[in-house]
Amino acid sequence: MVNRNANVVVIGGGVNGTNIAMHLSRMGAGKVMLLEKGHLASGASGRSGAMVREHYLHPTLVKMAMEASSIFHNFGDAVGGDARFTQTGRALFFGERDETAARANVEMNRELGVNIETLTPVELAELVPEANLEGVTLGVYEPISGYADPVATTYAYAERAREYGAEIVTGCAVTGIRTQGGRVIGVDTDAGAVDADAVVAAIGPWVNQLAAPLGESLPISPVRVQMVHLRRPPQLESLTTNIIDYTTGAYFRVDSGYGTLVGGEAWDDLNEVVNPDGFGLNADHDTITRFWDRAKMRFPDFSAATQRGGYGSLYDMAPDGNPILDRSSSVGGLYWAVGFSGHGFKLSPVVGRMMAEFVMHGESADHPIHEFRASRFAEGDLIEAEHPYEGRRHQ
Repeated sequence: MVNRNANVVVIGGGVNGTNIAMHLSRMGAGKVMLLEKGHLASGASGRSGAMVREHYLHPTLVKMAMEASSIFHNFGDAVGGDARFTQTGRALFFGERDETAARANVEMNRELGVNIETLTPVELAELVPEANLEGVTLGVYEPISGYADPVATTYAYAERAREYGAEIVTGCAVTGIRTQGGRVIGVDTDAGAVDADAVVAAIGPWVNQLAAPLGESLPISPVRVQMVHLRRPPQLESLTTNIIDYTTGAYFRVDSGYGTLVGGEAWDDLNEVVNPDGFGLNADHDTITRFWDRAKMRFPDFSAATQRGGYGSLYDMAPDGNPILDRSSSVGGLYWAVGFSGHGFKLSPVVGRMMAEFVMHGESADHPIHEFRASRFAEGDLIEAEHPYEGRRHQ
């Protein structure tokens, strides 16, 4: 692949990179080439919990999530292929400290059109009879929430991108951004140079490996996250609703068959900064024990579960927990789509379109992409919730 040419190069073969390439190709951006150092979905995308929901704490994110959810529900018509979306519903458990914020956020979400409601503990017990609801004072329920298959979704985006004319190149690592006169002129790879008029980097925790040689540093931390897999015992096989437990800091995502993925979203669960090229791919023993204990606290019958290991993944954490969708501050024609902080999968159907519009027209048609500019951190204009939940880095 020496001395190739493209109009736009997209770096990164995860859900956002493939979706950006798909939209650029569909919108007529010319020759689009996607470069991925491994295989498609080989990074954080393939290890995503891939939950789909509309409940967010900021109006812009709510509107983006609503559009994305609609696409996942109608994936065959909206994109093509099969994201293997499964509707499970999503119940959130809140204690007294977050009850006021939860009610305010539900009201805001409902005003924007989200199908969401509050539940009393009695109503929550009817929905999730398997749970021990001690300490839970309020439930929130999204009936149309669910999860998808992140690998199938990524490959579906890539296949549509190919159909629109994009070239997808895997096993090709980008080693640097080529510039001339303050503008991007292409990329260097381990297989040769590629000339390009524009470059979009959707490489998450690896972004500063390319940004730093340009004198640019994005406030992105590669944070290791862990998931634990439990095979539910027969008495919990009826537990088919995804659960987010704000009282224990655990979440429970239904997995294929009778499995449940248990993750942690307390502040201490999201502070392990690692080298993205050398982090633990398996869950740590103490994390397995800690998350399993949280599971048993809320669902006592998990004490009879069969523990089937777990795995590590990465969040590209931004200071406010929200993405950077912007052009480079130092190189013309270079764009960043990073910092998704654990939201990348569920927002990908919308982010791809927003970024393609931004590259081609300098603005996004119907969502304010300027809110996701990198300079917001220096300006003190972070994307923050009016009513945040306590003790949570990942809102």
